[in-house]
Amino acid sequence: MRLLTKLLVLSCTLVLASCEVKVKNVPPPAPSPSPAAETQPTPSAKPAPSVIPAATAVPASPTPAVTTVQPLQNVPNDNAKAPHIAVFKGSVDGVKKPYGAQNNAAYAAWLNRNVVWAEDTQPGATWDNMTGQTWQLAPWSNWKKVVPGRRLILNICIIPGPWDGSGPQTGKNAGIPVSLEDGAAGKYNEFYKKLAENLVKYGLEDSILRLGCEFNGGWFAWRAQSDAKAKAFAGYFREIVKTMRSVPGAEGLKFDWNVGLGWCSFDPENAWPGDEYVDFVGIDTYDDCYAPNTYPFAKNASEAEKDRIRKKVWHDHILSGKFGLNYWRDFARKHGKPMSFPEWGVNNKPDGHGGGDNPYFIEQMYEFINNPENNVAYHSYFDYQAGDGHHQLSPTRDGKIVTEFPRAAEKFRELFSLPPASGQAGAPPQPLPVD
Repeated sequence: MRLLTKLLVLSCTLVLASCEVKVKNVPPPAPSPSPAAETQPTPSAKPAPSVIPAATAVPASPTPAVTTVQPLQNVPNDNAKAPHIAVFKGSVDGVKKPYGAQNNAAYAAWLNRNVVWAEDTQPGATWDNMTGQTWQLAPWSNWKKVVPGRRLILNICIIPGPWDGSGPQTGKNAGIPVSLEDGAAGKYNEFYKKLAENLVKYGLEDSILRLGCEFNGGWFAWRAQSDAKAKAFAGYFREIVKTMRSVPGAEGLKFDWNVGLGWCSFDPENAWPGDEYVDFVGIDTYDDCYAPNTYPFAKNASEAEKDRIRKKVWHDHILSGKFGLNYWRDFARKHGKPMSFPEWGVNNKPDGHGGGDNPYFIEQMYEFINNPENNVAYHSYFDYQAGDGHHQLSPTRDGKIVTEFPRAAEKFRELFSLPPASGQAGAPPQPLPVD
């Protein structure tokens, strides 16, 4: 993940950065360093995909209602088998533009697909937002109903308010400090009961919920940076799952225990809620690294030298580092759970610690995701230009952004697109409806 930008996340709202943000009220202290025994890249995940611009986090205009949507007929679900493909393409704001839903449909067409699962994040400023508001859930409800096979992945900001835990500044319980410990004691269960009820109400009862994503990093209010905090996180996770599963109709909700790749300042087992409370072990994974002799590239490095370093970063750090992909694969296997990649992407970071236009990273992720030995259930590319790093491969619908990663984008489409349908004559398909 990215440090400073993550901090921005105080409210998980602003963002964008998987869990992703754009507003920062209190700059957090520097995260504790990785273990001295091995220099690790910082957890490779972005600030929470809280890409709802602060100005529109709570719309002032009338919120949209769920419309009566007739499912399209004879649209094959080409995303029915694992590993399922998903994307984060921006959030909905429910007023002027259901960004996420429309962008998702355009992205699916870019890959010549009917169905690509979608990812969104809650604005984390208040408990009221966390329970699920019509302005956010209604557009996704319509999007899901119109094309069978669509599914929502939703990031849940489990500690609302600023990074310092002082609590929401408006709405219910305003001014009351919040903590993982109080969550573990069941003090916030009422909010999760309401969230489950709203997900059922809007037909999103099969959603995948990322509870407190990237909790092993230092940028979110729900960070767990000690064994004691990790145990509190595990207890809070259990309370959330038990509460939400108790709501009639919510039995199909799935829960992702979601770390950021790179390092942990505690034993991950202390943060584990128990096998019965987790459906996926998620790892947010970006092509960045802070180990010596990796990124940033030397000023006059040749393309051949850059590619050599990119391969080194993949093999020595992303794949085989102390808390790299192999570690988390073995962790998931030990607990009998499939892996997931709720966020992943190439990375052009402002501080230079990203690999840039790296088709090798795309290729290696494809191979890891599709290797049955790794048991990956789903993966969601973070196709967005975040403040702490750029990742976008597909063009925007307005054509203003093509991509700054042409080689990576070409490799991504080569590997993840479906072949043209018979008679398509090479013409790009039109996006399917979102309502």
